[in-house]
Amino acid sequence: MEVRTGGDVIVLTGRVGALLTVLLLNAGRVVSVQRLAEALWGLPLPNSPAARVRTLVTELRRVVGPAWVLTQRPGYAVRPQPAQLDLTCFAGHVARAREAAPETAAEHLDAALALWRGTPFDGISGAFVEAERIRLEELRISAVEQRAEARLSIGRYGEAATDLAASALAHPLRERLHGQLMRALHGSGRRAEALEVYRRLRERMSDELGLEPERELQRLHQRILTSDREPPERTHPHPTPRELPAPPPLFVGRTREQGSLDARRPITAVSGAGGMGKTWLALHWAHRNLPHYPDGQLYANLATSPETVLRRFLGSLGVHPAAVPHEEEAQAGLYRSLVAGRRLLVVLDNARDATQVTPLLPGSPASTVLITSRHRLTALGATHGANLITLNPLTSREVRDLLCLHLGEDRVAADPDSVAALVEHSGGLPLAVGVLAARASADPALPLASFAAELRSPATRLDALRAGDLTADLRVTFDSSYEALDGAAARMFALLGLVPWPEVSLSAATALAGTPSVPLGELESAHLVHRHRPGRYRTHDLIRLYAAERAHTDLTEDERRRALTRLVDFCVRQAYAADRLLSPNRPLADRAAPETTNPAKEPATRAEEPAVRTPPEAAAPADAAEAAAWFEVEQPALRQAQHLAAGLGLDGAVWRLAWALDTFHLRRYLHEARIETWRLALPAAERDGKGAHARWYLGYAHAQALRTGEGVELLNRALEEFERTGDLAGRAHTGHTLGYAWSVHGSPGRALPHVRDALRLQRELGDPIWEANALSAIGWCLAQLGRYEEAHAYCAQALTLFREHRDPGGESATLDSLGLIAHRAGGHARALGYYRRSVALREALGNDFQVADTLARIGDVHRESGDLPAARRAWQRAEEIYRRQHRAKEAASVRRRLSSAG
Repeated sequence: MEVRTGGDVIVLTGRVGALLTVLLLNAGRVVSVQRLAEALWGLPLPNSPAARVRTLVTELRRVVGPAWVLTQRPGYAVRPQPAQLDLTCFAGHVARAREAAPETAAEHLDAALALWRGTPFDGISGAFVEAERIRLEELRISAVEQRAEARLSIGRYGEAATDLAASALAHPLRERLHGQLMRALHGSGRRAEALEVYRRLRERMSDELGLEPERELQRLHQRILTSDREPPERTHPHPTPRELPAPPPLFVGRTREQGSLDARRPITAVSGAGGMGKTWLALHWAHRNLPHYPDGQLYANLATSPETVLRRFLGSLGVHPAAVPHEEEAQAGLYRSLVAGRRLLVVLDNARDATQVTPLLPGSPASTVLITSRHRLTALGATHGANLITLNPLTSREVRDLLCLHLGEDRVAADPDSVAALVEHSGGLPLAVGVLAARASADPALPLASFAAELRSPATRLDALRAGDLTADLRVTFDSSYEALDGAAARMFALLGLVPWPEVSLSAATALAGTPSVPLGELESAHLVHRHRPGRYRTHDLIRLYAAERAHTDLTEDERRRALTRLVDFCVRQAYAADRLLSPNRPLADRAAPETTNPAKEPATRAEEPAVRTPPEAAAPADAAEAAAWFEVEQPALRQAQHLAAGLGLDGAVWRLAWALDTFHLRRYLHEARIETWRLALPAAERDGKGAHARWYLGYAHAQALRTGEGVELLNRALEEFERTGDLAGRAHTGHTLGYAWSVHGSPGRALPHVRDALRLQRELGDPIWEANALSAIGWCLAQLGRYEEAHAYCAQALTLFREHRDPGGESATLDSLGLIAHRAGGHARALGYYRRSVALREALGNDFQVADTLARIGDVHRESGDLPAARRAWQRAEEIYRRQHRAKEAASVRRRLSSAG
């Protein structure tokens, strides 16, 4: 750490140097004594940490001067000018380079990299040092790559090659850097050296990682081999997400904040009170700056867990659901890998805290992350150098300008006293101004003085408004808007306050209200709800809180309970209908069919409320694809509906919602969600006489998640209950699932008796589809035991039944099993026939995930048959699908086979 003061250079090391380093990394922000102590010593802290920090501050002031280090509760701060701090200068040059032409960009990056001298924090000690050193080194090497790209684009190959050669030695496994070095050497006429760079990299990756270079690098190598001149620039085969919601149609002010955002720092967090316009600012700025983010924009409202958002982001970036890792840390690593080097804008709306957003942050500075939160995310500033922006209320002038945009200059100028009252009592909150303006716009003939009088009235609690309570500010505005609604709209608004999730469909609102139609249009006109796409309505989170208050003051307990019961019943019916499309041959589906509402439980419903006609939006999806898409959107609400049902004591709804979600969870590999829903369902199902069914499914969920011990224990208990009650179908399906549990555990011998018993029972029950499934399962277990002739016989019987009863999914799986049996038995030609028919069926069904597995096995058969060209073709197709699905382990396995085949 060097400090230049006047003509002197002061070198600081040890704890004093570490103290100044932490303060400079948080330049312009107060760092608490507690945070300083944790950064300097780590946990556990030494005795009297605050006193030790004060001693170090005194020593630092003695060296650099007392004016440098400011005392500000709850700690200390330094506030250097931007030009006084080398890291700030570096970031400024890099940011300007992103927007400049290549020649100018190279100059900016030259200036940025000239600021680096040696290892960051050399001689500095502290708990924070290693993590910050890694972060800064990543910033430096990214700038090196950015400069190389600029030089390559203008033909300065020699300079690029010289610079990159040293960096490649320091980063021997960094593929992009090696690719740039190959291009630079090739462009300089040094073809042999470029090929040697690739050879050495490939050897290192194979020896140390067991991987081949990425496909783009392989293509570059091939181009150089065939003596092409400069290869084309890197392209990204990934999808380009465009997820931003629409910007606010009317926007004023925030000039200073927009200027701060224009610096396009890697991470910016915008904080402020609810209704302050954080999201409006974020979306307004984001849409103005779309050209700066050609690789796409990701958006998430963080009302859900980081894992849920990560899964959705990975899907937007082209990752197959089954290829998403189970652990959140692995998901975050895959996400960072996919966005590395891409110029993406990521908007994270309504963050709770820094912990929630950390897994969603890219690992490289090429992307920009824009976060909004009601809380000031100081931890992000300390740990990630985030740019922190706090929104304050709009000025009086800005509020007046916003009213002019809504109402017109003439109407505002005609009544300055009333406008002054509106400006004063809106609290400077954009949301409050929007709601007031909507009311005034809805009735142009009504003078603004009437609105001003309402806001001045004691009934609107102006005393609370004068106290400066921002929540009360909004409540005043919401009271005015609510009282202006007619009876039906006011009731609908209060009912929406009961819904524990942020978005409802028109059909769900109709069920909630228990009426043939609902006045959502009036609520939308008053800006109390927002229709963000056809048939779907969102409510701002603070308006939802206000609506919940009105629900508890304006609706009786009986009205609230009956409305929520109708909503839960609606969710159960919709989910059941969608699941029947996803899995038409699902066993025992009739037992989970929704109940008819018991009039005894809702005596007033039939007498007081008209019959509800289901609107068009409530129609069930038309096919399996639409059903899967429906579950993708509705799954979070359905899970909350299950918790709501549990709170209401609606036991049948609790377990039926778990049942309806099960197929979707199973096919999306959402193991934890599947287990959690069935854990919640189990006690409710026991009270409803369906305990054995819930244990069967909970055991199945554990088995699929490879938790065999827990799964088998639950399945055995379910089997005992089915045996005790004489339920043959329950016994058959639970036994089949026990066989599956032991089979995936690698114990086919223990699985076989269970699936044999399932076959006997299915034949007794006369269910041909599940008889076929049991035959196929027996064949698979026998194949695992090496008894190929018997295995073939059972699978052949299964195949006949699947074809007779038109089950292409079962047919394709059985063909794959027959192919594997023939392959292991040495019947290569027969194996290829089975495998090819399985691939054709799976392609027709859109099941690419298993197509790749079968193609890999086709390649294996060709290799053993001596047809290496055909083997390579099959493996290449499989590898391409694996790569597209981001199934790295499977792709690497196929690449090894390709490499061994020459």
